[in-house]
Amino acid sequence: MQELTDDLIDRFADGGSADLIHDFAFPLPIYAICDLLGVPREDQDDFRDWAGMMIRHGGGPRGGVARSVKKMRGYLAELIHRKREALPAVPAPGEDLISGLIRASDHGEHLTENEAAAMAFILLFAGFETTVNLIGNGTYALLTHPGQRERLQRALAAGERGLLETGVEELLRYDGPVELATWRYATEPVTIGGQRVAAGDPVLVVLAAADRDPERFADPDVLDLGRRDNQHLGYGHGIHYCLGAPLARLEGQTALATLLTRLPDLRLAAEPAELRWRGGLIMRGLRTLPVEFTPPRK
Repeated sequence: MQELTDDLIDRFADGGSADLIHDFAFPLPIYAICDLLGVPREDQDDFRDWAGMMIRHGGGPRGGVARSVKKMRGYLAELIHRKREALPAVPAPGEDLISGLIRASDHGEHLTENEAAAMAFILLFAGFETTVNLIGNGTYALLTHPGQRERLQRALAAGERGLLETGVEELLRYDGPVELATWRYATEPVTIGGQRVAAGDPVLVVLAAADRDPERFADPDVLDLGRRDNQHLGYGHGIHYCLGAPLARLEGQTALATLLTRLPDLRLAAEPAELRWRGGLIMRGLRTLPVEFTPPRK
């Protein structure tokens, strides 16, 4: 993860400016999840293009989005077929996740190639867009809260990572990447907050509002990177707790620590009111994040 992060920063560091969404927050999780799945490096830029089309225009069945989905799923199906044909009898050390999916069985029944491709697709899609928003929203929050940003930089300079760990959790609570939970439906009549919900009615849970609940969090609208009692819902809860939470934490911590260390005077290159956010049924993230900084000395 550190190598991927440094490589991406190397690509724009000499220029003194960047769009941190396009140049950093977007490609980092794409390359990371591709490595995890076992997508060859030479094919990963195709995934970046396909994913970019989907994240810019949403997941609907329109034009370029539908073609990108079709190309990505077709590629995964072909990759799974090739890996199945070449798979050794004994698992290799460090085996990729797609090979693990191919080997996976339940009472002797293996996943079909279509099932494995569908699983790889959802892991890929779920594993990158949320982390794009974590890095983008988190960086934006730090740049607009200079006291907290300087607090974190001092801790990193002293080699203390505790504030980085609690800080990423606080950034997830303060302005998380997932605004709404997926749709639920009432199985029976219920009253919530004085509102009657009939059986069969849809219920939308606003995770962003829950994470600013004053009955749960002290000073909920204050960004405090050292917040301890922070059982936020950024990764869900219970049986639906995010499978990729440890990976997202690693990516978020590595990305933010490296940015603040290598580009210590990082600053916004636009007024906050000028920035545009991607709306959607579930996600919340910036379309662009223009920044300026002093190029590091060679």
